[in-house]
Amino acid sequence: MLRTNRDPLLKDTGAETAVTHMIFFITAMLLAISVVVLVSGNVQSMVSSSGAGSKLLSEQMRTDITIVNDPEIIPFDNSTGKYTFYAKNTGKTELAPEYVTILVDGLLIEPADADIALVDGDVVWRPGDILTLNVTTKPSPLDAGDHRVLVAADNGKSGAMSFKTE
Repeated sequence: MLRTNRDPLLKDTGAETAVTHMIFFITAMLLAISVVVLVSGNVQSMVSSSGAGSKLLSEQMRTDITIVNDPEIIPFDNSTGKYTFYAKNTGKTELAPEYVTILVDGLLIEPADADIALVDGDVVWRPGDILTLNVTTKPSPLDAGDHRVLVAADNGKSGAMSFKTE
């Protein structure tokens, strides 16, 4: 008969079990801390992007642009080939005229084809101020018929007007 010594299996292994449990506990705590750090980083990122989005939305709500030309009579200078549009800052925020985007009939007017200046010669487009936009279009002059001009601020808020040329 084969005899096996079972005494080592029946020994008290309490200390070894306690050490094993402690290792598992420390590992679980490290994993839990790692999850908390990752989740809090994501939450912080969401909070900051939400703050930036609400700031932009608030700025857009306070910004308004109105084109104040007479849509029946748009000034055109035959010698320079430029149309003149007048845009008024009817919002509550100051705008930078150098970041204004102009589209005529959906086509972007390049900065080289637009002379933008404030009537009073200031460098900041304040609420109530009028911006003069002398624009060279392609084709110049525009074909007779209906057209549309859009003036957009750097925050995306815009004003538009339909007009006719003869």
